[in-house]
Amino acid sequence: MLLKLDSIKNKQYKRFLEHIFYINIVLVLIPAFLYFEICVVLPAIVEQWSLAFFCHLLCVTFLLQNIMGNMIYGMFTNTTIQGKKLDSSCKEGWTLCTVCECLRPPRAWHCSTCDICILKRDHHCTFFACCVGYYNHRYFMLFTFYIFISMLYSLYYNIKFAALFISWNNGLVLLRFICPLASIVIDFGEESIYIFLLVINVIVGMFTGFLFFYHFNNILKGRIVSEISAYTDEFVHNKGWKPNLIEVFGDKWYMTWISPFIHSKLPGNGITWLVDNKSE
Repeated sequence: MLLKLDSIKNKQYKRFLEHIFYINIVLVLIPAFLYFEICVVLPAIVEQWSLAFFCHLLCVTFLLQNIMGNMIYGMFTNTTIQGKKLDSSCKEGWTLCTVCECLRPPRAWHCSTCDICILKRDHHCTFFACCVGYYNHRYFMLFTFYIFISMLYSLYYNIKFAALFISWNNGLVLLRFICPLASIVIDFGEESIYIFLLVINVIVGMFTGFLFFYHFNNILKGRIVSEISAYTDEFVHNKGWKPNLIEVFGDKWYMTWISPFIHSKLPGNGITWLVDNKSE
C-alpha cells in the first residue's frame, strides 16, 4: 500500500515538473522568437510604423493569442474520468481498469503518465504535459495548426531577411544549414544565429504540420490513434465528416478557429456513445 502511494506521488511530482518545464519553454522561447521577428526581422523587411507594419503586428497578435490560448486551455481542461458519474445501466463496451479500480466507458484508456483514465484518449501530449482526450482535443488541434501557420508565415520573411546577410562562401554556407549548432560553436556570429533560427523555423513547421494533418485526418474519419488498426469503412464511430468535426470542435466548429475563448458545446459527454443512425 505504501509502495502504491509512493508511486502515485512520484508520478504526480513528475507530471508537475513536466508542466513547469514546458511552461517555462513557452515563456522563454515564444517571447524570444516574437522579439526576433518583430524587432529584428520586420523592420528590415517592412518600413517601420507604416500601415504594412501595423498589419503584420495585428496578424502576430492574432496568432499569438491562439497559440497561447489553446495551449493553456489544452493543459488545464479536465478530460479525465475524475469527478464524472460513470454508472450506466448498459455496460456494453465498458472495460475494467485495474489501476483506477473502476469500470471505464468505451474509448477511455488509462494513461500511465497521468495515472488516470482519460475520456476518449487520443494520446499523451508531452508538450501539454497531459493527455489529449474528449474535452481538450479541440485545443490541441488548433494549437498545432496555429504554430504551423506561424512557422509558414515567419519562414517567408526569415528567408528574405537571411538573404540580406548570408554570403555564399563557395558553398560553405550549406554546411551551416546542415549543422547549425556546430556553426554557432565554431563561428559564432549574426549569420550563424540567423541560419540556426531559420533551421529551427523549418523543423518546427514540418513537425507541427505533420501533427496537424495526421490528427485532422483521424478526426475526419471519426477515430482516435488507438483505433487506427481497427478502422474500417463501417467503423461505428464514423458518422460522416461534419458530425465528426462537431464531435471534436463542438456546435460552433466553424468559429473555433477564431479564438480559444469562443464557447462551442460538444454534442456528448465522452462517456455515452451512440453508434446508430450514422450520417452520410
